[in-house]
Amino acid sequence: MAGPIPGVSITAPKPLEPGAGSTLVFGGEPPTLLIENSGTSGVRTLWLQVEVGTDAGFQQIVHSADRLTPGEGGRTTYRLPEPLGAGYTYYWRARAQDGANVGPYSAVSSFSVVPPVVIDAPTATAPSGTLTTNKLDFRLTNGAISGTSGVVYRFEISQSASMSPLTALVTATPGSNGTTTMTLGELPYNTTYYWRAFATDGTKQSNYSSTLSFRTPAPPPPPAPPAPTPGPSNGVPLGNGGRTPDPTSGRLPLPNMASVVQAVARANPGALQNSCQDNGGNWQFMDLVVDTLRTYDTRWGYNGKRGNASDPSHDVVAYHYGSGSDQGTANVYIIDIIGGHCGSAPTAGWIDVTAVTANAGSIGRWISRGRF
Repeated sequence: MAGPIPGVSITAPKPLEPGAGSTLVFGGEPPTLLIENSGTSGVRTLWLQVEVGTDAGFQQIVHSADRLTPGEGGRTTYRLPEPLGAGYTYYWRARAQDGANVGPYSAVSSFSVVPPVVIDAPTATAPSGTLTTNKLDFRLTNGAISGTSGVVYRFEISQSASMSPLTALVTATPGSNGTTTMTLGELPYNTTYYWRAFATDGTKQSNYSSTLSFRTPAPPPPPAPPAPTPGPSNGVPLGNGGRTPDPTSGRLPLPNMASVVQAVARANPGALQNSCQDNGGNWQFMDLVVDTLRTYDTRWGYNGKRGNASDPSHDVVAYHYGSGSDQGTANVYIIDIIGGHCGSAPTAGWIDVTAVTANAGSIGRWISRGRF
C-alpha cells in the first residue's frame, strides 16, 4: 500500500441495514448489509472494509471483508458468506480506503439474530366417537413450541362440521407433561359435537389440529320414585286432620286412641307380627299407627327413648300436650302400643307409660324420625 497522499479526505460510510437495534429472525440464510458509500476528495478508486463482531469493541470479530467494490447509486449491498448464529447481538462497521489513504470507521450499528418462532399444530386426542358420559375432558398432545412465550391453546367446539357457529371457545395453558386438558362441564345428551384446537402467542398462530367428533349418550332413565310412605290401610277409620290448639294453661288431656291402634292391627296383622326390629322386623306397623293418629291430631309423633332424639322407640308413640313446637319437646304423653313386643304373638295395646317413665327418673321426647 502506498503512503497517504496529502490533501485527500475520505468520509466515513454509513450503516443503513439492518437498522440499529433491529432484530433478524434466523432463517438459515446469511444476512445482507446495506452501506451508504464513502466519499473522497482524491482521484483514486475506493473500496470498502466491513467488520462484524459480537462486542461493540470488536474484540470478537466473527467476520471481516476487505476490498469490497462500492455499489452504484451511492450504496453498497454485501451479503455475508455464512449465516450468523441465532441468540446473539452483532455489531458491525465499515470504512473505505483507496490503497494509500484510509478513511474513518463508520458509526457502529447493531442487530440481533433470534431463533425463529415455532408453534406447531397440536394433536387432538379425546373425546371422539360415541361416549358414555356427558361430563368430558378435552385432551390434546402439545405441538412443538420454541422462540416465543405466552402460548395458549384455543379449543373450538361446535355442533356443525363446518365449525360455524361455535358452541364454545375455551383457552387453556399448555400442560407441562406434553398434554393439555380442558374441561367444559356437562354437555346436553344425545348431541353430536365437533372440536379442534390451535396454538397462538397472540401474534403467530399454528395450524389447526385435525377435527374430531363425538356424540354424547342418551339421557339416563329417571330415578325410580321413592317408595311410598306407609299410610293408613283400608278399613281403618281416619280423622279429619288438623291440630288441637295449644292449651291456655296446664296440659291437654290424653286422647284415648286405643280403638285406632286396634283397627290398624286388624288391617295389618303381618306388619304387627314383623314389628320387632331387634329381630329383623321393620317400621311398617309403627309408621301406620303414627300416620293414622296424625289424621286425628298432628300432635302425635314418635318417642325418643329416655329423651334421646337419636334413639326412636320401636313400640311407643308420643303426644305433645303443651304449647309451642312439637319437635324435641319433652312435654309429652308416651303410650306403649304393642303388647308382648318381640314375643311370638304381639298384640295391639294402649298403655300410658308417662308416669312410670317419670317415676323411673327418665323422660320421653317428641320426634318425627325425619318423616314429617
